[in-house]
Amino acid sequence: MRALALPLLLPVLIAAGGSLPPAAPADTVPPSAPARLRAGALTCEAVTLRWSAATDDVGVAAYDIYHDGQLVRSVPGITRSATLPVVGGATWGWYVNARDQAGNVSQASPTVSVTPPYCEVDDQAPTAPAGLTGTATGTSVVLSWTAASDNVAVVGYVVYRDGAVVGSVTGSDGNPPATSFTDSGLRPDTAYRYAVLARDAQGNLSAQSAAVTVSTGPSCTNPVCGTTQVTTESDLPWGLVQTPDGTVLYGRRDVFDVVAMNATGGDKHSIGTVPGVQGTNGEGGVLGLAVGPDFTTDRWLYVYHTSATDNRIVRIRYDGTLRTDTLQVLLTGIPRNKYHNGGRLRFGPDGMLYAAAGDGQDPDQAQDLASLGGKVLRLRPDGGVPADNPFAGSYVWSYGHRNPQGLAFDSQGRLWEQEFGNNVMDETNIVVKGGNYGWPACEGTTGDCAASGLIAPVRTYPVAAASCSGIAIVRDVLYIACLRGARLYRAVISGSTLTDVQQYFVGTYGRLRTVEPSIDGNLWLTTSTGGDKDSVPGNSNERVLKVTVGS
Repeated sequence: MRALALPLLLPVLIAAGGSLPPAAPADTVPPSAPARLRAGALTCEAVTLRWSAATDDVGVAAYDIYHDGQLVRSVPGITRSATLPVVGGATWGWYVNARDQAGNVSQASPTVSVTPPYCEVDDQAPTAPAGLTGTATGTSVVLSWTAASDNVAVVGYVVYRDGAVVGSVTGSDGNPPATSFTDSGLRPDTAYRYAVLARDAQGNLSAQSAAVTVSTGPSCTNPVCGTTQVTTESDLPWGLVQTPDGTVLYGRRDVFDVVAMNATGGDKHSIGTVPGVQGTNGEGGVLGLAVGPDFTTDRWLYVYHTSATDNRIVRIRYDGTLRTDTLQVLLTGIPRNKYHNGGRLRFGPDGMLYAAAGDGQDPDQAQDLASLGGKVLRLRPDGGVPADNPFAGSYVWSYGHRNPQGLAFDSQGRLWEQEFGNNVMDETNIVVKGGNYGWPACEGTTGDCAASGLIAPVRTYPVAAASCSGIAIVRDVLYIACLRGARLYRAVISGSTLTDVQQYFVGTYGRLRTVEPSIDGNLWLTTSTGGDKDSVPGNSNERVLKVTVGS
């Protein structure tokens, strides 16, 4: 007699008083990382990547191919190669993740750096920009000029002040660069001499324009009034806080320690290494720092960091050194990967600790309320789950985020959040209790954003002009520090919108990672110009800046 199929057998078992067979256990084991990634068949328009198969307890369903944190293509799990588009002259770091049928995502393969040749050699320089003019308003100078021409295309301008590069304006073949630049935070009653040159895609530089001299006014009447370099740093300063007594603490992402200094950069020294930190050969390490409202008495320093298995939040007492014997692990299990680790910490006016958690390069986790990935999390200072969190017993405060790295509260107690997009747009959000911000179906305002219950961003930015990390709010003005965009946005909070949006330091200091309020009502600003896509300690050349803002 032929055996009954299981769907037909179940009613028989139930009628006979039998029990159902146990459900198959859920697959929670991610595949191994793909190995032996290599590049070949490189042209000016394409590269072919090949890799060795990942392994999985059930089976690899797909491979996700990224460059520098941006998803480019997914291919079936039986595939071991892909031919991908490139841009001539642009250096990209390629890597591959494996994914199984249950959606578990592996750690990243080794990275392969690829710089394709240009399709045609261009050795002709652009013409020099003409008609340079400058106008001073207080201690800011606005420059304007007539566009240069080129046999292919002008893609950027370099701005000189008194013979030194002070900033840049960038564009592309299809999106010509702007022909103006604002230089801010200058000395009052001072004459500055400016010139501009043009650049094409292959690095050919024009002659400098005719120079123009502009004198600033007697006092600052601008939103940004001055910038001082407080210190330099050979590693990446990521999280930064200032304690009530004025001491500045910042974490060195790839060295895994915390540095203390006074507000003028003096007495700079390491206060100790954070235990259990491990890099990701990408953007993991010692990330966000925070001190609570009771720091003067409790001395707890809160740290978000990457470990060998996850991202986690810990606290350690600080009494001039890191008291590692007091280490308390508050929260574990935040997904880690090469990129998309999130990492920012911020105490709210309610005394709770908020954390920005990335999706760990597993986009589906952002919509999974059982996962901590792709979320804004909220926890008590002792690591407990607040009773009024929106999902019972869960740290999740909001979800549907890709890689949030900016958190700040305004005077109304509202939480603002800054989030990296994939390759279209970044977004600034007002985060509400239990809110769904749409990722991965929706990136900014693109994709499937019409689903019921999704919360739209307050503002979006093209990725090329943004890729912003940290945010700060001073007197209800939002400041946003941008990496790829190499600029600081300033926007006035007006109700639930951002108005009077301005850009500062465009190209002046390179990639900007962190902006934090200072205890005197101004800003701390850190750079992230080199070594920020690996886990190699001490291979950067960074600055910690103090920015004086206007009233």
